[in-house]
Amino acid sequence: MAVAFNVKPAGQRDTGPYQPGRARRWRPGVQAFFLVLFILLALSLWAPWQMPLSHDLFLRFDPLLWLLGSVADREVAQHGLFVLALVLATAALGRVFCGWVCPLGTTLDATRVATGRQPGRPLPPWSSRLRFWLLAGLLGAAMAGANFAGWFDPLVMTSRALHLLTCAGESWLPVAVGWFLVIVVAGLTFVAPRFWCRTLCPLGAALSLAGRFSQYRRRRSKSCAACGQCSTVCPLGVSPASGPAHDCLVCRRCEAVCPQQAISFAFGERTAAAASQPESERPVDPGRRRWLFSMGGLVLGGAMGLTTRRRNGQAVLRPPGASDEAQFATRCIGCGACCAVCPTGGLQPLLALDRLEAAFSPMLAPRVGPCLPHCTACGEACPSGAIAKLSAGQKLVVRIGVAVLDEGRCLPWAFQQRCVICLDACPAEFRAIELRPIAPREFRPYVVESACTGCGICEHRCPVPGEAAIRVRFEAAMT
Repeated sequence: MAVAFNVKPAGQRDTGPYQPGRARRWRPGVQAFFLVLFILLALSLWAPWQMPLSHDLFLRFDPLLWLLGSVADREVAQHGLFVLALVLATAALGRVFCGWVCPLGTTLDATRVATGRQPGRPLPPWSSRLRFWLLAGLLGAAMAGANFAGWFDPLVMTSRALHLLTCAGESWLPVAVGWFLVIVVAGLTFVAPRFWCRTLCPLGAALSLAGRFSQYRRRRSKSCAACGQCSTVCPLGVSPASGPAHDCLVCRRCEAVCPQQAISFAFGERTAAAASQPESERPVDPGRRRWLFSMGGLVLGGAMGLTTRRRNGQAVLRPPGASDEAQFATRCIGCGACCAVCPTGGLQPLLALDRLEAAFSPMLAPRVGPCLPHCTACGEACPSGAIAKLSAGQKLVVRIGVAVLDEGRCLPWAFQQRCVICLDACPAEFRAIELRPIAPREFRPYVVESACTGCGICEHRCPVPGEAAIRVRFEAAMT
């Protein structure tokens, strides 16, 4: 038995308090609220205002990040209770997150309104299955140890675009690529409104699977005249008669425009009209075919993960508190939060063709900015646990790398010029650089490797133009 809320019997005129468009009119305001909240939380990392909520609040509810991170890292990711709450809400109410909360989805709706694009443009039936194939591919890559969530998760994409605004001067390429991904997703609106949500979004695909269990769905009564107005306003271009109910965004546009008032949203089993619909007229549910192709995506994703996962190659300097390189690459989602809070700007997003699984992950570039001895901002800002939260005391004993002196470029060594800038720059907590006599009245700088933590202050302050004469190397820390 269906339990409807504020639903008038089909066929009656709108003469009473029933207003089918009321919930739809609330939706833009709700979307705007969550979009503004998302932006304010993201920018609160480096903007002058403070927020009572955590900057990564939205990311904590992301089931895609939790799933891929857990599988790739072979360990249950954090914030599981937040994820469970969203999954249960989706299983009860359908894809309300995609239709009412998702900041990227709101951006796509705003793009549609700004460009005058109308909903309802039909797409090939197979296009809606692409997101399930992509989800399966990402899961297969995670099983192989490569986490590509940062490339396709909508919450990470939008967060990163905001966080990396502080890095635009130094790392313009990763910033440009990060914004390019968001612009491309928004530009796909010109192909069809919510094209990303309809065909590619893996988070939407994951929530669709949970939405299959929802009993709060749109209902079509016998008074439906099949006029097609519902499909012309639907953001996904489907109607109650042409698309699976678990894909519905619960925007309720169809309910508001139906001239027969034949569409309603209610809890309960299928309506009598839906139950009595002939099998030949019911929407085709390509469940078996979808799962078959998804298994293919799982295999292809696993192959890609094995191919692109880092095995050898030059290591990069990671923030203090980062685990070993393989584990760090599986945990880091490339959101850019650590880069945004770094007070010296030394944390820069990595972008390399041979490190696609670690794209946008942070690396320390001491020439740009060093790692201050008592700063623990990156660990406090990391939403995925890739960078451990360290106290100021713990930070002093964590080794990032070891400074290596290039005698061929060093002013005292190569040119016999007096220079003690690296000695003066080395923090008193470490005293990792000292002058040693090599001849009467001749002194040269040396690095005390056992005392060096690789903070990079010496490299940053080195007066030699171009590449510094003293550089922090990760390999040296491992010897």
